[in-house]
Amino acid sequence: MNNPLDGIIPDFTIFGAQFTELWQKLLAGVWGIAIVVVIVWLIMGFVKMGQNSETNPAAVAAGKQQVITAGISLGCLAALTVIVGAVLAIFAR
Repeated sequence: MNNPLDGIIPDFTIFGAQFTELWQKLLAGVWGIAIVVVIVWLIMGFVKMGQNSETNPAAVAAGKQQVITAGISLGCLAALTVIVGAVLAIFAR
């Protein structure tokens, strides 16, 4: 059986310019909120590490893990367009 989607490229212009503008604004807004949330999470991890540096080594380790996770998340959010482009380039062949 032949692939029925072969040669078809996603195109949002069929729904009009207003629809394209709307989904792009919504996506940009969600993306921006996600970046702010991850930055707050990163700050909270640094605070957790600093507050418990001498009294609670387990809390420091938890804070360090939070900082590492938030840092990776922030990096991925910052490079989201590159990541999505790479995935599409790899799998669109």
